[in-house]
Amino acid sequence: MKTTHKPPNTATREQTVRVLYVMGLLLVLPALAHAQGSPFDSGLTSIQTLFTGTVAKVASLVAIVMGGYGFAHGDPGAKKNLAGVAAGTGIAVLAVNVLTWLWGV
Repeated sequence: MKTTHKPPNTATREQTVRVLYVMGLLLVLPALAHAQGSPFDSGLTSIQTLFTGTVAKVASLVAIVMGGYGFAHGDPGAKKNLAGVAAGTGIAVLAVNVLTWLWGV
């Protein structure tokens, strides 16, 4: 018996190549997009550094001095104000440590 080889169907081959190409793109593009990160990361990081760095320490120092002045001159709500200053200072200055502790940021 004589066997004849048929050439592969070029339409099927082209469809297979297209499907493999699309599947490759679907697998690679999300990985590339994830590697770049968010476009807001640098801006938000600089704002976080601003409000938890030098600005927070200077504002805390000013608030402590003003609270101490009010306490020294017998303001009726000075103890309550100083407690608020202490809590606010702790939140502003130690926020970075809390974020690192909670989420590893």
